[in-house]
Amino acid sequence: MAARRSRKTGHWRNRHDEGHALRLEIGELARAAAEPGWTRLAVRRAQVGPYAETTLTRDGREIAAEGMDEPFQRLRELSYKADSGTWFTCELAFSPGSRGYTGRVDCSAPPFDEVPALAALAELTTFPRTESPGWLLTALPTAAPIGMATTYGEHHDWWADDRSGRRPPPPPPIHGDVTYVPAATMTCRDFSQGEGHGQRVVFLMESADDAEAGQLYVAGYEEAYWVARHGIRGTGEGVRSITLDGAALRFELAPEAADALGTETTFEARLKLPPETIAELRTALRAVLGPIAQAPELIGC
Repeated sequence: MAARRSRKTGHWRNRHDEGHALRLEIGELARAAAEPGWTRLAVRRAQVGPYAETTLTRDGREIAAEGMDEPFQRLRELSYKADSGTWFTCELAFSPGSRGYTGRVDCSAPPFDEVPALAALAELTTFPRTESPGWLLTALPTAAPIGMATTYGEHHDWWADDRSGRRPPPPPPIHGDVTYVPAATMTCRDFSQGEGHGQRVVFLMESADDAEAGQLYVAGYEEAYWVARHGIRGTGEGVRSITLDGAALRFELAPEAADALGTETTFEARLKLPPETIAELRTALRAVLGPIAQAPELIGC
């Protein structure tokens, strides 16, 4: 089973996945900096060359934040597009009780009232573009300082396909909205199970007749388990419990497990199945996860 890399490993299939993980990381840093009880966290990063300002507000009041320079800098690098540059401002907003985010990036409006001359020069040297906004050109010094670094912008285009033959998703945007809405539920109308080569698997599907429909599976092999959605998005750790409650199968997940699955930390599979099939599912889950010492806690199974 192919796992999507943890954002802490530094290995990614494409820029899109790494950029998404960086925005999730920024959200974690924002949550860590805020006192409990908040209703909205907003982060604004403004940067030209090495000159940057990061502002974190908790319900409209600015608070201190640490550790965001590195992920934002990396996000600018990932977003770079040859001849177009990268963004100057990135705004992200987070709500309690969700792993999601909304926001916007901008590659044309001035991020500061006054842009330092050396910052403007470093920006165009580092992230060259064929057309620059007037405010950036105006901020340039009249002469380039000796020793100014040469461009390395082209080196940000090294990403290759994931060898699957499919076109990789686009890189992080440099202008426009960014939104991530994690899944909280799915409706399952079909159930099956399988076993082979020491592996036991439980399949739940939105529709058995539609290959593009949502899928969820739980697998066990020797002392390891795997929970996945849509075939490849999954995790082998961080699933705290699986509860079968009537016609609902509820997963309680650690934040990183939720991010790997593309879900909230509580994810519910609503079972549109006959009672006798739900009973079969209960037995199958015990068979898959029961022999595994570090398996998620099974409740109601």
